[in-house]
Amino acid sequence: MATAITNELNNAPSASFSPEETLAFLEKNGKINLRDVEDDMRKARKESILKKHPYKIYQGSDGRWRTHLPDDSKKEGRKLIVKTSYDDLVDLICQHYEAINIDLIKEACTLRDLYPLWIEYKAVHVAETTVMRVEKDWRRYYEGSPIINKPIAKLTKLELDSWVHTMIREHKMDRHKFGNFSLILRQMLEYAVDSEIVDSNEFLKVKIDKKRVLEPSRKKEDHTQVFSKEEEQQIITRAMEAFDSDEHYVQHFVPLVIAFLFYTGLRIGEVSALKYCDIDENSLTVNRMVRYPTGEIIEHTKGTYGARKVPLTPAAKSIIDKITERRKALGLSVDNYIFCPNDKPVATYTASQKTITKYCRELGIEEKSIHKVRKTMISTMIDGGLNLNTARQIAGHMDEKTTLNNYYYDRSDEAEKYDNFVKALS
Repeated sequence: MATAITNELNNAPSASFSPEETLAFLEKNGKINLRDVEDDMRKARKESILKKHPYKIYQGSDGRWRTHLPDDSKKEGRKLIVKTSYDDLVDLICQHYEAINIDLIKEACTLRDLYPLWIEYKAVHVAETTVMRVEKDWRRYYEGSPIINKPIAKLTKLELDSWVHTMIREHKMDRHKFGNFSLILRQMLEYAVDSEIVDSNEFLKVKIDKKRVLEPSRKKEDHTQVFSKEEEQQIITRAMEAFDSDEHYVQHFVPLVIAFLFYTGLRIGEVSALKYCDIDENSLTVNRMVRYPTGEIIEHTKGTYGARKVPLTPAAKSIIDKITERRKALGLSVDNYIFCPNDKPVATYTASQKTITKYCRELGIEEKSIHKVRKTMISTMIDGGLNLNTARQIAGHMDEKTTLNNYYYDRSDEAEKYDNFVKALS
């Protein structure tokens, strides 16, 4: 077709033609269909606008489509728009931006606007516990700060430098806290660069004298990281009672998830993906995990450790027996996912966290995250005299430093600590 058009033009009288004349000639002679060209141009323009649109487009539980548009009259600088169909929503978005300069999309985008898109992107690449930690750190360090409402394109190195150093002082950050805090800003701005919102990541130019400005790193206090022996027994008893009385009508097995974690030390995503075929007579094999919040099954464990064996105590096996009996009574399969309320894997992190928080409040126990159950079990193994390397393997850690530095804490109360001290020196 291109050759035919070229020949047609070469045979025409020598003259200088305008683009309009050329297109009219091609259309008149059947060489090109302007309607098709216009459709392709409209499609390309829509794709360009949607690529630069800084807000998430999603379908709600009611089937309608939603997103946000910039609106200076609103407190958060944006307004929610809802349409019955995706195409109608896209048309409205395009109409809005075609009425203004498309570059204003970039200029108006803030960290607050970008965060939902970035965290969704990050969730595909990291473990569920990492996502939960990032969301917690966002609320702690960023949510109330005016800097997240300023357009990203206007953030300067000096402004970021001043804000970051102020946050370090206010929150008395050590290396660990600063690492978690700065990760959000650094990666969000990298995401902004990849999304063509800004040309460069200004935070990378900020210099932090970590030895001078950061607090010395100290291991966290034992009582904040693990449950005591008495607290563990209280929670397990409460969980068993909740299961027997069927307090949980949707996720029936959440109470037993909590009890099972105290006996196995699995990660919450691993127990969510545990199948009957993973269970042997006296052990289980950890092969996979459920990713939070997507619910996606990942056919490997966290990091590069690979599959691992975890011994099953009589108490742990009893929990599996209880679940099997209940599953049969509910007409559920007993050859697939063990802890799921149906035959599909479910990310139980949120339900488990809410449940253990509820139990702690009822029992008057200091509230701790569901991850602290894993730390409790690992500490129990080492306190019980299990070889450190064996404990590391059961935990799924690559080296003993991770096990000792981050997962081993004293579960004794003050009286026990004193007695142990006296015995050690006797």
